[in-house]
Amino acid sequence: MENLRRLGGEAGLVAGIATAWVFLGFVFIFPTAGLDFVDQVNPHRYLPFITKHQAMVWTVHILGGLLSAMGAAVLFAALQDRFNGNGSGIVKLGAGAGLFGAGTLAAAVLVRQAGFDALSSLYATNVVGGAHAFYALRGVVHSLESLSALATGVGILVIGRVMVTEKKYATVGQMSVIVGVVMAFAAFASHVLLFMVSALGMIAWLIWTSLTLRAEVGPAYISRWFVPKKRRANGVRRAA
Repeated sequence: MENLRRLGGEAGLVAGIATAWVFLGFVFIFPTAGLDFVDQVNPHRYLPFITKHQAMVWTVHILGGLLSAMGAAVLFAALQDRFNGNGSGIVKLGAGAGLFGAGTLAAAVLVRQAGFDALSSLYATNVVGGAHAFYALRGVVHSLESLSALATGVGILVIGRVMVTEKKYATVGQMSVIVGVVMAFAAFASHVLLFMVSALGMIAWLIWTSLTLRAEVGPAYISRWFVPKKRRANGVRRAA
């Protein structure tokens, strides 16, 4: 369906921007506000920070993490529709893994936002109990995030193998294979450098894949406000 592909191109761009916002939040915005990256696993630093900066944390978690997950899910669905004829079985497998990864990421974001926000109130009255609960909840969040990275990485890797068979998508397909391997590996190893590399790779994949898809089928809703009708019609003819 052409409309799904157009929507996937738009949603992927939104997901790429949202993922970049999350990355900036963890490595720049939070540290600038007083919470270093390494202190985000410390309940005695993280929970008081949430209490003082609730709006900032909400924008990073929800406007960043949740939009990233939702946009990625739509992009994977659009890619399944686009490459459905190129070995439909393996494409469905890759898209299914990607959709599962996006759903797991959304769950991790909601658990992180709602759970840690509640724990910040508990920590204010019971420091020891709040710290113990923090470590327990962080284990759940980390498990969901790792599962999301693994499933998303596998989905990107599998779809990338199909992309390389088409000239228009050969370059982004090669990048997909690299990003997919890095993300799948990041699910089993917790390291700052690996987190940064996988996050930047995901941002690049979302934006590049979306731009490639949009170049083929044209813009959807957001960017059509800024694109002349003549250019939109040319995009439709190229897709046909």
